[in-house]
Amino acid sequence: MILYDGCSYTYGDELENPEEERFSSVIGGEHVNLGECGKSNDGITRTTIAYCEKNQVDVAVIQFTLYSRREVMRSDRNKWDFISCQLENEMSHAFYRYLQNNSDDLANFHKNKFILENYFKSKNIKYYFINLQHKKRQIGWVPSIWHNLMDNTPIAEMRDILGSGRLNPENYVPPNWGHPSKRGHQLIANHIYENIF
Repeated sequence: MILYDGCSYTYGDELENPEEERFSSVIGGEHVNLGECGKSNDGITRTTIAYCEKNQVDVAVIQFTLYSRREVMRSDRNKWDFISCQLENEMSHAFYRYLQNNSDDLANFHKNKFILENYFKSKNIKYYFINLQHKKRQIGWVPSIWHNLMDNTPIAEMRDILGSGRLNPENYVPPNWGHPSKRGHQLIANHIYENIF
């Protein structure tokens, strides 16, 4: 059984029929897709481990999202809420105004990657990572201990698979070209299949 987790790219946002057209469904076979729009790397790590603790998983495909996204437990709702610079709410405004910085964002990504790498190895789960954040956005950061602890093998980048929206518009949904099109999901599926099977 294959587990997929990620943000809107994994969910299949903006597709006409996400459950049939997203890359996890294109690959097919027995699988579960935990992708959710706006999900943070903290949330991806949390839901991946929670699922694996209760279910048999043979392969995990993790699509890491934008590093600046975070999540917070809302005690008044007893649920996790995503924090994103795109959201218009008090928590997001406060976080991005007073706390967020690029070095902390990248350290948090490296921490989540380190946790998942070691969790999968301990459970003997084959895994494959794809990164949504482009490497050019990592300029100017201060290395953290997590960077030194994690596996530094290069990680696949979504932009290398799909190209940019400006140069490869056919791989994205118009008019904003923010999410992969049906053709884009086929390219992602082909890439994953070639690297796992």
